This record gives sequence, C-alpha cells and structure tokens, in this order.
Amino acid sequence: MSQFSTLWPALGATGALLVFLLGYRMARTSPRDYLDAADLILLREERRREARLSPINRLAARFVPRLRRLVGPTGVRYLQQLIDTAGRPAGVSVDSLLRSVCWWALLLVPVVVLFIYQGQLLAALICPLVAGLLPLARISGQGRRRRESIDRDLPDFLDILAVTVNAGIAFRSALARVIDRFDGPISDEVRLTLDQMGHGASTKVAFLAMQRRSGSTAVRSFTTAFLQADELGAPLAETLNQIALDMRRENAQALRRKASQTVPKVTLVTSLVMVPAALILIIVGLAIGSGIDFSGLMESLQ
Repeated sequence: MSQFSTLWPALGATGALLVFLLGYRMARTSPRDYLDAADLILLREERRREARLSPINRLAARFVPRLRRLVGPTGVRYLQQLIDTAGRPAGVSVDSLLRSVCWWALLLVPVVVLFIYQGQLLAALICPLVAGLLPLARISGQGRRRRESIDRDLPDFLDILAVTVNAGIAFRSALARVIDRFDGPISDEVRLTLDQMGHGASTKVAFLAMQRRSGSTAVRSFTTAFLQADELGAPLAETLNQIALDMRRENAQALRRKASQTVPKVTLVTSLVMVPAALILIIVGLAIGSGIDFSGLMESLQ
C-alpha cells in the first residue's frame, strides 16, 4: 500500500518536470520552428505587408489591441462575419479593419479639434462615427456584391446539380463536378465546404458553415431544405429542382422590387437636373425673343 501511495506522486512530479522543460524549450526557441511551409509563407507575406505600412498606419496599429478589447468578443465576431461574407479578401482581417478605423480616427483628429474650437460639438461627435463607418462600408459593399452574385448563380447551380444526381452520381462527387463549371463566389464556397467535409466535418456542420459565411438568404433556404431532405430521406433531385424554382421566383420578386425603387430615383434626378435646365432655357429664349431692353428697364426701376 505504501508503494502504491508513493508511485503516483512520483509520476506526477516527473510529468510536471517534463512539461516544464518542454515549455522552457519552446519559450527559448523561435515560433517559426513549429510552423509548416504554408504558415511560413503567410507569416512572411504579413510581415512584408506590415513593413510597407506608412508611419500613420504603424501608429494606428498600436491602438488596435485597445480597440479590440473595447469592441469585445461580440464585435470581433461581427467583424469576422463581415470578412467572411465579403469572401475573406487577401490581407483583410479583424486587426486590419480595426487598424483602418484607428487610421481614420487619427486622420480626423485635427477636424475634431477644429469643430470643438468652433463650438460645433455635434459635428465633433459625428467624426468618430465616420471613422468607424468608412472602413466597414467598404467591406460591407464587397459582401453585398458577393451575396448578389451567389443569389444569381445558385438556381443554375442547383439545376445542374439535380441533373448530375439524377445520372446516378453520389452527392459529394456531383458537387465536385458541378463546381468546375462555375466561377466566382458560389464555386469558392462549395469548394471550401467540400474541403471541410473531406477533412472530417459532417454534412450538416459543413453546410451550416457555408450558410454562415455566405450570409445569403438563398443559401440559407437551400441549406435548410437540403438538410431536411437528407434527414427525412426525400428524393434529392426533386428537392433541388424545387429549391431552384423557389429561388428563381424570389429573384424575380427582388428584381421587381429593385425596379420599383428605381423609378423615384429617376424622377428625383429628372426634377433636380432637367427641369431647372429646361426652365432656364425657356425663360432665356422668351427674354431674347421678346426684344425687351433690360438695361432701360433696370434704369427706370432705379
């Protein structure tokens, strides 16, 4: 009993010593020793990008950790969602977005001081909002255009996928064949989903991840219907055809809504540009054609 009671503390002490020695060795070595070739390439590109930063960008980078703590985990997840929806552009990360916000904030500091000096406190309070909205507006615009491209290409993608599945090809193999016929965001998202499934992720997890990355309503409808059909054992080809039909109907409704929103914009442009120009042209033509002596008329009025 005494040997058993002293064996486990000895093993625990030996394990703690080994962990300490391993941690000390890793702390003394370079992190690059534990990275593979792809990680080293990414690290090298990031360092080159940081080396090309301007002095104001380097100054803004110092405030990134504080701003990251200020926005909190919820804000970081929101920014990452924006980046994923935009297709994860090269060189764009949460830290780079926060650095852009700090860059704009530093650029607007003299403007804020000028507004405060002039007593315009409301305009001074708006400047930090502008510094935060300008970088986010760009990435949001990229995400919106990418989402529209996915919504436009997804019905055709589902039609070809349904034909391929009807030919007797397995669903995963059919996806791999169909994405070779498409370019753009829909191909990138499906290819990434297949990579996740190839590395051990389940079909449900991979498709829900694609739904979260794309931010598209059409992809959400497709994912929900496909997972329900997969769980209930419904015919896959019929489900895909029905989803494609529903998406085309939704796209047609969206185009009609966009067309109805275009009419007021055209009317506004016409009212602001063409109507004043036409009035000026008519009035000037009438004045010239009437032969009125405006100089004598002005002298008589004086």
